[in-house]
Amino acid sequence: MTGILQVVHEPSSDVAIVGVEHVLIGGLSVLLVAQLPFLYWLGSQTKTWPVFVAALGMVPLAAVATVSNVQGEDPAYFAAIAAPANLLWLGGLVALAVASKRFTRLPRPLTIALPITWVGTIPLSSFGGGVLVAAFWAAAAWVIFAEDDAEADA
Repeated sequence: MTGILQVVHEPSSDVAIVGVEHVLIGGLSVLLVAQLPFLYWLGSQTKTWPVFVAALGMVPLAAVATVSNVQGEDPAYFAAIAAPANLLWLGGLVALAVASKRFTRLPRPLTIALPITWVGTIPLSSFGGGVLVAAFWAAAAWVIFAEDDAEADA
């Protein structure tokens, strides 16, 4: 939903968060928190630490985005939290993708696309990147649930 809104909505030039921008920022916060269970699952499968690095970036970013959304503008400390949080999030996803290359339960294209979810969520958000990120998460969920169903049937 937010991916489509980002494509059709022209951001205001005002520093204040107005109208549909509240929905977009709220959607970002929900997306960040909703990704955590999948990352935890992937981290438990690969027995690696990068999931904690990614989460260490995602949780504070979701928190500061929520503060911005509630206040109607970014707090003065927004950049001090958002910049390192984005680096941790992206770095954790890259390290997790590298660590997961031998992980056979998740297809290689999805493993490679894991860091691209950050690119679609942040820099490419106004160009429809959110739609691609949604497609990634739908494919990842399908793989996990299809495998769980196959194991339950066996």
